[in-house]
Amino acid sequence: MTRVTATLVTDGSSDRLLVPLIELLFSQHTDRAYQVNCADGLPPLASGLRARIDTALELFPCDILFVHRDAERVSPSMRQREIESSWPDSSANAVLICVIPVRMTEAWLIASELPIRSAVGNPTGVAPLGLPSIKDIESLPDPKDLLFSALRAASGLNASRKRRLNPHTYRHRVSELTNDLAPLRQLPSFRHLEAQ
Repeated sequence: MTRVTATLVTDGSSDRLLVPLIELLFSQHTDRAYQVNCADGLPPLASGLRARIDTALELFPCDILFVHRDAERVSPSMRQREIESSWPDSSANAVLICVIPVRMTEAWLIASELPIRSAVGNPTGVAPLGLPSIKDIESLPDPKDLLFSALRAASGLNASRKRRLNPHTYRHRVSELTNDLAPLRQLPSFRHLEAQ
């Protein structure tokens, strides 16, 4: 049985945290071996999405190319069209999958408490994290700020040490420790990814 190869093209370097979530989807949907790479060495965003996709396909040949773009200030359907219109017609060897979190990737990381608590080494902590209900996540203006606040709260540290905690170092760990798709499947943007 051949291995499925996948490559992720991200908006920015911090969005590499999508790799564990994509791997989790593979583990749920196939018995085949798989490998997910994050495309490095791509042209800058200013060069355009088409240039980034072309370079990723050249440097990281794959069966499936995941192309990530945050929705930010436009609708997910507009981002979908942007990605699809940047897809080269000659790339019949790879399948395109659009990864479009609403607002930003961190929105997907605040769907569940346990990975946040575990990422800062306090899985049994009980301090309130201030996380929104699932139905409100995709309407938040700044999910990254909320994730960082939740990581600080989950740490259980005193106020002084909490201020010194650098949440940037823990957000990838939240993604790595996410092992339950049920909360994510309540988010329309994640359901769209999984349906593809």
